[in-house]
Amino acid sequence: MNRFGHRYSQLTTFLAALAICTVSAAQSVDMPMDAEIARAMLNRFGYGADSASLGATVGITPRHYIDRAIRETSNFPPAIAATLAASPAATPIDVLWQHYGPGGSHLLDRKTVSPETFAESRRQYNQAGQRQLAATIESRLLASANSDNPGHEILLNFWLNHFSIFGHKGANRFLAADYARSLQIAMREDSFLALLKASFLHPAMQIYLDNQNSTAPESARAKLLAQRGRSLGINENLARELLELHTLGIRGGYNQSDVQALARIITGAGVLDARLLERDTLRPGNVRTGIFHFDLSRHDTGEKHLLGQTYPAGGGFAEIERALEQLARHPATAAHLAEKLARRFLADEPPPEVINAMASAFLASGGRISATLHALLENPAFADSLNRPRKFKEPVDYILSAARASCDGDPIGNGGFLRRTAVEAGAAPFLRSTPEGYGSKESDWLSPPAMAQRIRLAQTLASARAPLGLASEDGSQHKQCKPQLPTLHTFIGPLGTNTTAALANLPPRDEITALLASPEFMRR
Repeated sequence: MNRFGHRYSQLTTFLAALAICTVSAAQSVDMPMDAEIARAMLNRFGYGADSASLGATVGITPRHYIDRAIRETSNFPPAIAATLAASPAATPIDVLWQHYGPGGSHLLDRKTVSPETFAESRRQYNQAGQRQLAATIESRLLASANSDNPGHEILLNFWLNHFSIFGHKGANRFLAADYARSLQIAMREDSFLALLKASFLHPAMQIYLDNQNSTAPESARAKLLAQRGRSLGINENLARELLELHTLGIRGGYNQSDVQALARIITGAGVLDARLLERDTLRPGNVRTGIFHFDLSRHDTGEKHLLGQTYPAGGGFAEIERALEQLARHPATAAHLAEKLARRFLADEPPPEVINAMASAFLASGGRISATLHALLENPAFADSLNRPRKFKEPVDYILSAARASCDGDPIGNGGFLRRTAVEAGAAPFLRSTPEGYGSKESDWLSPPAMAQRIRLAQTLASARAPLGLASEDGSQHKQCKPQLPTLHTFIGPLGTNTTAALANLPPRDEITALLASPEFMRR
């Protein structure tokens, strides 16, 4: 075996070992964090420590950390803030929609232009969509990598994954950035209902799950189109995922009649079409919020029965709001969200008593996210998990924590590098095609090819060849980050005996590779 093969084998061997970290055994939710607990929190509710975030986290309490994560937004280094502001992802949604939405100025009527002109218009539309989505993914990763409030970014990304959309579905390439902004605003309300409404009332979700054209067969709109030879009906996709994924969960006690009732309730919800006259969009009973549009003429106005509650005939948009409130306050929703949060931030198989405590806090607080997470932090199982981290890092967790540890305070400015690495790992934001979002269990991500990719990234970072930093003035190249061994050891913390033995007598570059590929760094 050659020298590289020996070291590669050595790395993969100790990758399989569990890291046993030793931090202080007990931690109150209101006890100021020392350096060891702060490092563990930054790994669990953040994307890993660097010098600035570690210094800012030491001395505050876990409660304050979580409350700030929910209620406050991020600040960024000036150069990153400028990059984010100049990104196409920062373009206001009304500007994008006027140009790229239904009836937008980029679209041409097949009946009035040549096939060549129409084909060129569609080509330009698709290219613009690809650029917009790439910029959106890069902005999300750059914000996550550079935030001074890492808890905020990881919770925002959790909710974006919980209410997952697919960026390549229809016009969502132009909507994904605004979708993220809408959930970010809602998250600051510290209310699950606010998050649920922000997701449902956004055109990106309406388009992704095919609700924008869902129309009651007996509605005025359906009857009018039937006279013109067109047939519209009810689509159950969004109703089903609202119940199965967004609220009650697959074990939540609903049945097919509930899916059908909810699908009827949400008929008429959709997106604004620029071809509609102003007076049509604002007719009595219609509702416009941004580019979300509820069209009463498509709505099922009959009586419905959802989860044991009766919705009288003629409810209109108000019954959509009522249904969302009913789902948000349901005990099954509390249990489903508690389990999902505990799985992401505690363990792949969280103890039932932790889930129960979190669900009880959710219900008692009226659906406050902070109360639900406080119940997690207060549980002895959480303190124990900080002593012995077992959660395997998801791909984006690993990529961003490795970048932060390597750059340590230098702005991470190469969004393209982050996006390509996340795409290669199969975990880039907004690219999950199915609505359940990315998994958070070790079995979802641990495989030989995935480990090989992480080791390649560790080697690239160790060689100081990763162009992660800011771009030069002409944009031709990015500054390379150079990991430093002393700070890297600080960010990772205590090492297990297997890792310590594997590091013995390694030259600095190989030691950096081994640290970034170690079991301790793979877990959070």
